[in-house]
Amino acid sequence: MKKKIMVIILVIVVIALVAGAWLLFFNKESKEAKDKSKPLAAPVPVRTVQSWRGDLPLYISSSGKLEAIRVNDYIAEVAGNVNIKVKEGQYVRKGTLLFTIDNPTYQINYEKALLDYKKAYIQYLAISENVESLEGFAVEQKDLYSDDSEVAKIQQDVIEGLQKGTITRERIKYRLGEQELALKQALENYKKCSIRAPFSGVIGKIAAKQGEYLRVGSPVLSIADITRLRIKAKILVKDINRIREGATAVIFPVVSEERYSGRVYSINPLIYDDNSTYAVVELDNKHGELYPGVFCDVLLQVDLIKDKVLVPKEAVLERDGKKLVFVVKNGLGYWTYVNVGPENYENIVIEDKLDAGEEVIIEGHYVLNHKAAVTVINDEDTAAEEK
Repeated sequence: MKKKIMVIILVIVVIALVAGAWLLFFNKESKEAKDKSKPLAAPVPVRTVQSWRGDLPLYISSSGKLEAIRVNDYIAEVAGNVNIKVKEGQYVRKGTLLFTIDNPTYQINYEKALLDYKKAYIQYLAISENVESLEGFAVEQKDLYSDDSEVAKIQQDVIEGLQKGTITRERIKYRLGEQELALKQALENYKKCSIRAPFSGVIGKIAAKQGEYLRVGSPVLSIADITRLRIKAKILVKDINRIREGATAVIFPVVSEERYSGRVYSINPLIYDDNSTYAVVELDNKHGELYPGVFCDVLLQVDLIKDKVLVPKEAVLERDGKKLVFVVKNGLGYWTYVNVGPENYENIVIEDKLDAGEEVIIEGHYVLNHKAAVTVINDEDTAAEEK
C-alpha cells in the first residue's frame, strides 16, 4: 500500500515538473516573440560641438544709444532763397555741393574784390624787377581785362605816378596787402552761399524747403559720417575701476539679432548724482548696417579667465540640482555630471570630468535619457560654432 502511494506521489511530482518546465519555456518564447515584435526606438537627432580649451572673457552689462561720431548741422549764414542739391538718406562724397543760397550781394562783392586784388597785383608787378613774372602775369590775366593793353595801361599809370610822386612803392605794396585781405573776406562770405560736404557721409534731416527764403540762423540740413559709431554706455561707480580703455565691448542692437564688436574709447571720470558715469564705446559700421539713435545692450569686458575647458552655455543642463552635459560616444548620449565655473553670454567653464575635444550635445538633449541613441545632424552653421 505504501509503495503505491509513493509511486503515485512520484508520478504527480514528475508531471508537475514537466508542466512547470513547459509553461516556463512557453512564457519565455512568448516574451521573446513580444520583444522581437516591438520596434526599436529611433535615434534622437541632435546637434553637437567639441569642447575646447581657451580663454573666457567676463563682462558687465550696460546699454545706450548709437551716435554718429562726426555730425555737421548746417544753418543759413547768409539770407536768401535756398536751393537744396541732395535728399535725405543720400550718401555723398567729400566735396559734394549740398545747397546754395541765392545772395547776389556776396557774389558781386567777391568779384569786385577779385578784380581789385588783381589790379593791385599788376601794379605791384610794375615796380618789380622780375620782368619774366610780369610778362607771364600779363598773359595769364587776359581773362580779367579786355586785352593786354588794359594791363599795360595800369602799369603805365603806376610808372607815371612814381615819376610825379603821387604814389610810392611802399603804398603800392601796402595796397596789395589791403586788397588781398579784402579778397579773403569777400571769399569767405561768398563761400557761405555754396556749402559743400566737408567729409563723406549720409544726409540726415533736411529742415528747409526747396526755394524757401531763409534768414540768417535758419536750420538747413545735417550730414553724418556713420562709418564709425559710438555709444555712451552707462556704468556704475563700483565698476569704474574694472574697465580699461581699449577693452573689448560686445554690442547687441535691439532691432537686430546680430552682435557687433567694439572697443572702449574713453571713460568719463565724473560721477553723477545717481552714482553712475559712462564709457564711450566705438565700433566700425563700414557696411552701414547700423544707424544713429538705435538702442543697444552693451557688454563691457572686465576680466579674462585663461586656459580653461569651455563649452557653449546651451550644452549644460540641470537634473536634480546637478549640472551635466551629454557626451556623444559611439552613437549614444551619456550623462556626464560636471562642475562648472564662470560663464559669459555664450560660453561656460567646465572645471572637471570633461576634456577638450569631446563631443557634447547643444541641441535636442532636453528630453534625452542616459545612453539614449542619437544621430548627429550638424550643419555648416553648427560646425562654424565649434572652436
